[in-house]
Amino acid sequence: MSPLFIRDQLTVSSWLALGGCLQCLLFLVGGRIAFVPAFSLLFYRIVDAALMTKGWRSNPAMEDVIFNKFAIHYPDAEGKYGGKPANKDLVVFHIGARNNHPLGMFAPGGKELGDFFDGLVKDCEKRAEEYGILGVTSYMTAGETATNSETMTVMFFENVEGLHKFAHDPLHREAWNWWNKNLDKLKHISIWHEVFRCPAGNWEGIYVNSHPRGLGATTVPLTLEKDNEALGVKAGEKVHCYPIVDARRGPLKTSAGRISSIGSDAKEHEKYNDDPYENYGTLSAV
Repeated sequence: MSPLFIRDQLTVSSWLALGGCLQCLLFLVGGRIAFVPAFSLLFYRIVDAALMTKGWRSNPAMEDVIFNKFAIHYPDAEGKYGGKPANKDLVVFHIGARNNHPLGMFAPGGKELGDFFDGLVKDCEKRAEEYGILGVTSYMTAGETATNSETMTVMFFENVEGLHKFAHDPLHREAWNWWNKNLDKLKHISIWHEVFRCPAGNWEGIYVNSHPRGLGATTVPLTLEKDNEALGVKAGEKVHCYPIVDARRGPLKTSAGRISSIGSDAKEHEKYNDDPYENYGTLSAV
């Protein structure tokens, strides 16, 4: 369970009140020395932020950021990144849940739902190729409610058949049966899913100074028939390839170019006579 999820169980005012009560208890036990931990932590946070701002300390939030404009383009069977953009059929699966109970994660069904979901995610990671799962990214909403934010997981499948295989697998069916059996007791829990079938040539993704997210965090498994020096893979070896490619020029430069079914020459931006990405950044991930 992530710290973010635990933090989301109480409002900011509740956390402040809880911290104030703990501080009072520490003062009763240790006297004025009880002020030291809070002031020390605050001082550490300020100094740490200042060091990162000045560049004297690495910023962990910037780890794995790709400083470039990059797009999504999947390699072919030989591991080469040529051909038309959006060269692969995709199925996008959104699944989400929200607990509307004042007790949050301690509400009836909260633990069971969390356990089922964690188990399904782990199962997907172990059996990704069997289901045709390319990647998974999770999100939490912000601003709609003070606590118990809605969570959403985005899963990318190679085809609908793989998605339906996952949906009717015994582990998912067990969760399904639990929900159906307890439906009348779980009116405080919202669950939902959405499916988008995207034929080749009808999707795109663009990112700037971003961590690999969404399609950028997917991979395709390949067993190459020939040596591929660019990937450092020999014939017969299996490799999981990222679809991250430079989008500063060529057909991947514009949205219309990346959606190859439009048939654009990707020159839509030339009329603006302004391309800040032409000589910007580096791209070390492919």
